[in-house]
Amino acid sequence: MVDAITTFSVAGAIIAIGFLANGLFKKTGFPDTLFLILIGIVLGPLLSVFPREEMLPFTPFLTTLALIMILFEGGLSMEIYKVISQSLRATILAVIYVLAATTFVTMFAYLVLGFGWIESLLLGPMTAGTSSVVIIPLVSRLNIKEEVGLTLSLESTITDVLNIVLVIAFLQMYTSGLMSVVQVASTIVTRFSVGAFLGFIVGLAWIKVLGVIRKQEFTYMLTIAALILCYVCSEILGGSGALSALLLGLVLGNYREISNVLSKKTDLSYMEESKNNVRHIQRELDFLIRAFFFVFLGLIYLPQWLGILFAGLIVATNLAWRYAAVTFATFRSEMREYRKFMTLMCGTGLANAALSVLVYNTLTTQGTQVAQAYLYPLIVANTIIINNIITSAAPIILRLRQKQHM
Repeated sequence: MVDAITTFSVAGAIIAIGFLANGLFKKTGFPDTLFLILIGIVLGPLLSVFPREEMLPFTPFLTTLALIMILFEGGLSMEIYKVISQSLRATILAVIYVLAATTFVTMFAYLVLGFGWIESLLLGPMTAGTSSVVIIPLVSRLNIKEEVGLTLSLESTITDVLNIVLVIAFLQMYTSGLMSVVQVASTIVTRFSVGAFLGFIVGLAWIKVLGVIRKQEFTYMLTIAALILCYVCSEILGGSGALSALLLGLVLGNYREISNVLSKKTDLSYMEESKNNVRHIQRELDFLIRAFFFVFLGLIYLPQWLGILFAGLIVATNLAWRYAAVTFATFRSEMREYRKFMTLMCGTGLANAALSVLVYNTLTTQGTQVAQAYLYPLIVANTIIINNIITSAAPIILRLRQKQHM
């Protein structure tokens, strides 16, 4: 067990390093994400200050907290009309990339790793898509066209939901054998529709609530309580809690546009101050969560050459599929000149790691254990590291490209 003094000492150091890394990113364009991951690797696999086995139980909790907070902040920062205009391209990009990557990884796992068909299907979504926890904060700090940032942010949110739904559906197929293709499709539609609807409704209601409590203390903390409960209710009702968090932030961030559509007579003059207060505190909290998130990613990393080799092959092929998906999604669009940059924005996150641990735990507790079950967290952890290294290089390449066009 790690003692309290060591934990708090490292925590303080991580916050300070995160602040310095963020300043370095603004001045040089070198992303802080890779720097923080490397710190985690030093503290975890190299020095064993925080043993990996002790960190894994915290993965689902940190993943959920990071998803909720960063998606909420992402929604607050988006303009609703531009979101609607870019949603089709983002959906096309997300679906093509996830399905193509899942198909390839399934064939790879079946032919190379010796998995069964269902076990192979489980590995696919874990290594595909992008992570909203990685992509949304990064694009918000880059000097790129707004439609490019919106498309990448929306894509990451959609793939977060797709990956979770697909893995859970395939896992149910494995454990019960009762899930059909129609049921999988129905589950996806249900999670998207319930999650979006609940987030929108709670957002509308919370605008009214903020009008009542605006003169009270700690309104931000009550807003966070509403956000967490919205996420929980969405998951309980079969929806996507991640999408609910995004929609709640989107409604609060675009209260004026939404009120103009729903009721022009409503007085919402109080909302601007409330929105600014929420965003100011939220950005500080997001910084804290992101710093620990990426360090944690390094802490749970498992450095084995077999996993690195398999992960490298998967990432290389997935990048080719991603470039094809980006090319198709940006057809006849001004975003087409950003194809290489959008392809490199492939960062994945702890949601993928949490899914790999979930599958590993399920398969190893079955009556007939899967001998290769250890490969799920091994391969996924390495794909996360490689994808984030590639994503960390994307802003540098973007900045060099922009200098050439000056």
